[in-house]
Amino acid sequence: MKAIRVHEYGDETVLRYEEVADPAIGPDGVLIRVRAASINRGDLSRRAGTNATAPLAEPLIIGWDVAGDVVEIGSEVENVHVGQRVVVRLPQGGYAELAAANGANAIPLPDGVDYDQAASLPVAFLTSWVALLNTAKLAAGETVLVQAAGSGVGMAGVQIAKHVAGARVITTAGTDAKVARAKELGADEAINYTSHDFLPEVQRLTDGKGVQVALDMVGGDVFSRSQQALADGGRLVSVGRSSGVGPVVDDALAESRHQQVVVGWRLGEAQPPAQTTRDLGRIVELVDQGTLKTIIDRVFPLSETAEAHRYLASRAQFGKVILHP
Repeated sequence: MKAIRVHEYGDETVLRYEEVADPAIGPDGVLIRVRAASINRGDLSRRAGTNATAPLAEPLIIGWDVAGDVVEIGSEVENVHVGQRVVVRLPQGGYAELAAANGANAIPLPDGVDYDQAASLPVAFLTSWVALLNTAKLAAGETVLVQAAGSGVGMAGVQIAKHVAGARVITTAGTDAKVARAKELGADEAINYTSHDFLPEVQRLTDGKGVQVALDMVGGDVFSRSQQALADGGRLVSVGRSSGVGPVVDDALAESRHQQVVVGWRLGEAQPPAQTTRDLGRIVELVDQGTLKTIIDRVFPLSETAEAHRYLASRAQFGKVILHP
């Protein structure tokens, strides 16, 4: 099969499109013919080795999100069958024509959800879902600040906060066009952070009270000001550091305002895997019903993954960037 492999950490030029052996599956596994794979911002840092402590021991196929057709199942798999369309979140291996997965994690796709839509869901929508609903416990009627509406997690977070939790949603975006699109997704208020400082805007929009919940995936100064935007008793969940600078909690502020600030959050550690799989199944249902929708910004052939990474790094996109093997 063809796949994208990383032989050494670095910029986009380390992504090699090459022939590799087909993956093997065990009794509890499924083999999937990948029709669409999603790029997440975390893929960029994984490729660069930002969080690595040692050189690669062997070539790495990155990629967490895939949708495709089941072509083989292990003897113990009962929830899916050969020929079925599925979506799955992988530990790695998504940038390829074939991907092996644990059969228990494969979610059958309804006819109304296509491969591109499905592949865009696992990391982005699950991150927002688990962070907002299960970690921050966002409730109906509360006000939430969701950073970076143009990102996959932000796009998902705006909708989950509004259409699932029933919250009032304030979000940020980098252009007026993205602000308009965020409002179309359900944001009650959207702030262009290139022309307005979001912190005083949030204070104005909440009559100086602040927000009950904030979701940040940027880190650095954005994280710090997101904490300042919290109301007394507010909750902030940090799910990433796309700025390249990690979050630093103001402990004195958190204590004085009785805030709950969660950093070091990881989707794989936030709850049991079986619950995460059930949550993904529910997300797929809501997309099929039209309650949630995913925006596909651009699609690249697998052979052009390096260019796709450059595009995502530019922050020009609104929504998800997809690869087609």
